[in-house]
Amino acid sequence: MKVLVFIDADLVVRHFVMSDAFRELTDRHEVGFVFLDPANRRMGPVKPEALDLYGAGYELLDIVPARARLWSELFTVDRLRLRMGRQFRTIRHIYRNAQSWKGKLIYQTLALPGLRQVFSWIQHRRLAANPNRAMEALLDRHQPDLVVHPTVLNGLFINDVVQLCRHRSIPHVLVMNSWDNPSSKQAVVGHPDLLLVWGQQTQEHAERYMNMPADRIRRFGAAQFEVYRETPRLDRAEFCTMHEIPPSKRILLYAGSSKETDEFSHLKAIEEMIEKGALPNTVLLYRPHPWGNGGQDGHRIIDEPWKHVRLEHSMRGYLGQVKAGNLEKSLPDYRDTRDLLSHIDALISPLSTIIVEAARLGHPVLCFLPEDELKEAEHLRIAMPSVHFDALYEMPGVMVARSRHSMLEVLPSLMAMTANDDARERLRRATDFIVEPFDKPWSQRFVDLVEEQEAV
Repeated sequence: MKVLVFIDADLVVRHFVMSDAFRELTDRHEVGFVFLDPANRRMGPVKPEALDLYGAGYELLDIVPARARLWSELFTVDRLRLRMGRQFRTIRHIYRNAQSWKGKLIYQTLALPGLRQVFSWIQHRRLAANPNRAMEALLDRHQPDLVVHPTVLNGLFINDVVQLCRHRSIPHVLVMNSWDNPSSKQAVVGHPDLLLVWGQQTQEHAERYMNMPADRIRRFGAAQFEVYRETPRLDRAEFCTMHEIPPSKRILLYAGSSKETDEFSHLKAIEEMIEKGALPNTVLLYRPHPWGNGGQDGHRIIDEPWKHVRLEHSMRGYLGQVKAGNLEKSLPDYRDTRDLLSHIDALISPLSTIIVEAARLGHPVLCFLPEDELKEAEHLRIAMPSVHFDALYEMPGVMVARSRHSMLEVLPSLMAMTANDDARERLRRATDFIVEPFDKPWSQRFVDLVEEQEAV
């Protein structure tokens, strides 16, 4: 079977290629990868020639600028159309805030009933006049039996992949990249043949917010979390030695986010709490988000003479990069995250996906939403109402603090929960709603799915 895999974002490279999600596929079928030209900023630091593609070949494909702009305008107008409900209000707020005052006026007007339909008709006429000849030629040259597109559901390839595959009757499968995708993004050209989602939560979101037919959705788990099936490369003693932590200490991980909060001051406040004895026998381990820059003025973190704070080993280089003023995105090895989460006791984070990963391992979690920082932390303010966080807030073993004061108040209870094995097991089971578990690895099940499509 001949399969083409289209990839148009650095995050997708990390979550699928670097996580070996397609290794089994390339072993058993003829696979070719199609990468967005790495000169495009969406590919970040990715260099396709340096990737392990398991022996498969690859091609680079650039966008048609005029066509990409037309798709983007269609998407923005679709996001701004009036629909009832909290999540649709959040979506409108997110995409309205991304525009200049002039853009807000134009796109909100075009999103009005009647005008939106006329605008869509005009845009599709313009798209027809600006075809993607390069993608058309690539599909005609390879004649794939199946096209696979792991995607954030708002990338530079998605609309052309869906449209051209449909016109050529090529079966195509989209694989969601992260848990917020189905509730906030989608192709504007129509539905794919099949969408793979993480679990029940994202299936419900795909049906509700993307209007995806249920028979075109498949719960499939998260490819990037398959790493947690593996044994950590370090045991607890080795991990503690690497981070200069006495093995008897409890480890509280502060996992940074991309939400623009003041992580430096949070670390200082927790360190002071430890120093005063309010969190006995505890060390605070800090791991920055790989494109969060250490929060507001994160350059301060690496040189601070911390007493009870340790910097996570694999991300020290990134913090040095932030200090030097280089804010390029980092794509850390997921095995480092697995090693880290295997040896902590509890986690605090201002809304990062690592919360789900820690909870899946049964670690008590504190979702920290410092509402007193919302004026500066615009990303946090916009993200907080997003519906994909709701299930997390309601899980047993997940605490929520909405101010620095309340965060410090609940930390002792969070650490006490680390000794409650029943509570940890309930938390672990609750995360199955977000990421459906399977006995068989993702890469093997994906080959089964591909061969199932071949048999249809």
